[in-house]
Amino acid sequence: MKVIIDRGLCDTNLSYCQRCSAALFRNPEGYDRLCILDVIDDGKDILSLQMHTDGRVLELELTDEDRELAAIEGWEALADFDPALFRTGAMQHWHEISRLPANHNLS
Repeated sequence: MKVIIDRGLCDTNLSYCQRCSAALFRNPEGYDRLCILDVIDDGKDILSLQMHTDGRVLELELTDEDRELAAIEGWEALADFDPALFRTGAMQHWHEISRLPANHNLS
């Protein structure tokens, strides 16, 4: 399974984001938030994460150990950079999305 997240769709601070993502890693099929763009059944047994944040794209395939850590600490524990503690701009991003035609392509 692959989960695609865009932190630009949410202005919560990093500590809230960590708690929220920890819940996602515990139960990826039963968790939905504004930042989750897609959950894709890629036929793999391993959970993959693609996160757009801080002008970067973080791509991870989570081992059982990584997933256990992320289920407690959140995604930041797996990142190879220090993410921003506070975010702004999500409302502007949602306004831009609302102007897209219904048949737009996300890629």
